[in-house]
Amino acid sequence: MYIKQLKTAKSMQTTEIPVTIIYLGAKPNFLNFALKSAANFNNTVVFIGDKTNKDLWSNYWDSTLKESSKFQAFFKNYVHMSTTGEHYTLAGIQRFFYLEQWMQQENIKKTFLLDGDIVTFTNYSEQLYSAFSNDCIASLSTPEDQESNFRWASSPHLSYWTLEGLEDFTNFCIEAYSNKSIRDQLEAKWQWHLANNKPGGIMDMTLLYLWSKGNSQVGNVAKVINDTTVDHTITSPTNYFRNEYRMQLGLKKIIFKNGIPYGYNQVLNKEIRFLCLHCQGTSAKDLMRFFYYKQLRNFYPIANFVAITQLQTKNFIKKLIRKK
Repeated sequence: MYIKQLKTAKSMQTTEIPVTIIYLGAKPNFLNFALKSAANFNNTVVFIGDKTNKDLWSNYWDSTLKESSKFQAFFKNYVHMSTTGEHYTLAGIQRFFYLEQWMQQENIKKTFLLDGDIVTFTNYSEQLYSAFSNDCIASLSTPEDQESNFRWASSPHLSYWTLEGLEDFTNFCIEAYSNKSIRDQLEAKWQWHLANNKPGGIMDMTLLYLWSKGNSQVGNVAKVINDTTVDHTITSPTNYFRNEYRMQLGLKKIIFKNGIPYGYNQVLNKEIRFLCLHCQGTSAKDLMRFFYYKQLRNFYPIANFVAITQLQTKNFIKKLIRKK
């Protein structure tokens, strides 16, 4: 096994762990909801971006002029094995190298990393960090069923990182394309997608899964801990277990109590508090404003239904035009 068992003692928490959001190449409106909601609950929110979005957030770290010899070592052996475009796939992996550079430059030892489509409802240092084991080096969102159809995906949409864990992961990314035993696993998954004509392939979530698999020092935020959890994705009933949460009109059924979201866990038969909501997908990102603004929260299922209907109508019209 490649993964090094890194030993890091969990010291007394004296300062709040910073929250980071990384987004490259654009400035979509939904990023504002991710940044503002994180700042509503957490004292330090850092945005790592580039020249396209440098004016979006005051606490900003510019990746534009940062050259990473470590990423170049990765790219030298990289082979694109995904139905997703190469630029998008590489950006997903490169953000971990940027995060590592930022942590090293600013002498940051721990951070929470959020995707740009997360709506936050907690202080992660208070509600999440305390649940990690003393030697935890990272924590990802990993559903239980990983072997069906080569799922092999650990999501970093809300993840915790120590610098030691991040350095080990980026080292693993470099080795993944040059080490035959790891490369063979990547090839096997990619060939399955090609043979079965299924979208997907090798992305950052694949590398995260293979890096963290079997490592007791990597936690899992998809599980319920102290009656709280991290939403894996709002459009699925699955979090850690399959069909774990009740649904409504294609979304997790969310009830807000004092501004905090809860969902009914059908495995535990009880309500569970969500620390964040993950609005993954084009139509789901439009829901972020509904979760952010209190006066709109009761209308989120209707908004989703309308958005999906509009998208289906557009696709239907396009098919009719192509047939003519």
